[in-house]
Amino acid sequence: MTRKLAPADATNLGHVYRAVVGDEDAGQSVLAFHVARFRHSDEAAWRQSIALGRVRVNGRRADADDVLRAGDELEFHRPPWQEPDAPERFDVAFEDEDVLVVVKPAGLQVLPAGPFKTRTLLELVRASSPERAVAAPAHRLGRGTSGLIAFGKTPRGRSSLARQFRELSLVKTYLAWVEGARLPDSFAAREPIARVAHGPLKIFVAAERGKESLTRVRVLRRARAGERERALVAAQPITGRPDQIRIHLAAAGAPVVGDPLFGPGGTPKSDATPGAGGYLLHATALSFSHPATGERVRLRSLPEWLARE
Repeated sequence: MTRKLAPADATNLGHVYRAVVGDEDAGQSVLAFHVARFRHSDEAAWRQSIALGRVRVNGRRADADDVLRAGDELEFHRPPWQEPDAPERFDVAFEDEDVLVVVKPAGLQVLPAGPFKTRTLLELVRASSPERAVAAPAHRLGRGTSGLIAFGKTPRGRSSLARQFRELSLVKTYLAWVEGARLPDSFAAREPIARVAHGPLKIFVAAERGKESLTRVRVLRRARAGERERALVAAQPITGRPDQIRIHLAAAGAPVVGDPLFGPGGTPKSDATPGAGGYLLHATALSFSHPATGERVRLRSLPEWLARE
């Protein structure tokens, strides 16, 4: 079943971003805080936003030179903006009173962030039905990743799925075509993953001082595409680090086909753009204990690209 929600146009209603000043940032000016914390805009842009009254401290219009104190509540009132193109549909794989599981298309961001507010899976799901108005995802998928993602629709559903995700009993399996077929038939990828600076942003990469991470990988098929060898793999993330599967496969010398970000070693390519899509990674299987009955729910979804490759 396909659900589609098309906004009247790509201009949203704006958004209010909130932050609380911590002890480490006390004593900074309003301008210095925003320039250092939110690097998507430079000093000139932030100075203009503050002058236009878009930044408030404890509910009051701020000046650029106002000094912040620990506990101050900040608001940035971003005016409406034109969002980039993105899919405006999702498929329903399972739904009852407590749980909704949808199939997310590649190119659709899950949560509002960056240039996306209305054109996100969260907003599309919540706007699609009154019964889904407070639905919240129990886990995440990258913008360029397609496949199954579970939402809790009720307090019982949300708390149960969140707990299962923390306890690793919500089990996910992904399909991916990868470059290179010299992988063992099965292996465990254990490269630690850390968050590091990448230009004005921060991204997750394989790093010696990162957090412990584990992905189980099994080769399903080996093939040749011209001069290149490829493999279809099933990957099951045991830990839940951002971009974990893409990082671990790249670190194993088999980056996901079409991945614009991660190269050999699980580190970003020199010309990489975080958030770009076009890679072949799909959340193909999902299982969890139902919040009401405790019975195991098992779902499967196959990617559109599987028949083409």
